[in-house]
Amino acid sequence: MPEQVVTHENVLVPTDGSRAAKRAAEQAVALAAESGGRVHALYVMDMGDADFVASPSDIAETRERLERKGGEFVATVEALAEEAGVECVTEVRTGIPEEEILEYAGANAVDLIVMGKRGRSDPDKPLLGSTTQRVVARSDVPVRSV
Repeated sequence: MPEQVVTHENVLVPTDGSRAAKRAAEQAVALAAESGGRVHALYVMDMGDADFVASPSDIAETRERLERKGGEFVATVEALAEEAGVECVTEVRTGIPEEEILEYAGANAVDLIVMGKRGRSDPDKPLLGSTTQRVVARSDVPVRSV
């Protein structure tokens, strides 16, 4: 029986800059390289936690800081992809992480999501972080947790 080859044209890797996200990015790039596909690096700014900020200028400053950080995180994935000769699309969004991840996947013909088991906000969870759990539970496409 011939071995079935699985190809991935569009691999999404949500990143928060954590070690688990970096390992997920490495796997996403490798899978895309094998298939001749592209990697999509996505960072979602969760501004829900900005409600505690006292003034609108503090909110703007927090947004700018998070956008910069998010840009650095997706640039790290982009550098891994470039090194492997893989096309990479990057995006920084604002919203509820799992909702933005799923919306992005649907809008960009993503056929695989590769994400870290635990991110920055929940490094001590025993199995899967909360965002990863919610994406796995709601995704229409396969999710590989790393």
